Amino acid sequence: MIELARGHARVPGNVTYLEADHLADGALPERAYDFVSAVAVVHHAPFEEAVTRLARLTAPGGRLVIVGMAANRTPLDWLISACGVPASLLHARRNGGKRGPVGMPMEDAHMSWAEVRRVLRRLLPGCTLRRTLLWRYVMVWDRPREGGP
Repeated sequence: MIELARGHARVPGNVTYLEADHLADGALPERAYDFVSAVAVVHHAPFEEAVTRLARLTAPGGRLVIVGMAANRTPLDWLISACGVPASLLHARRNGGKRGPVGMPMEDAHMSWAEVRRVLRRLLPGCTLRRTLLWRYVMVWDRPREGGP
């Protein structure tokens, strides 16, 4: 995925792509990054550990953004997710039916929407969480400049 990002990037020269295991102790310096993102990553790892480690990487005053997936468990979950079907079909048609880059790992989410929301709000006080149309959520957390988790 890093190679794909590098190949498709149209970003300023101040962006560095780094490949490392964020769950491994000492693999990355803590509180060192102004912006940390995880797109469709945290449901592949122990959720609380993954979120905690990503937060630890975020510098004071920095921002953590997680785009994740959750599992439908309630009738309301299923109804909201059903609203995304027309958009998904249109998106697939516009992209020639492609589902994702070749080699992209796929795995179903195991935590419910309510579980994800509860854990994120407990681990990252003050975070915002928004459910999107295509079966994802976007969580944004700004690490306080002083103190904080």
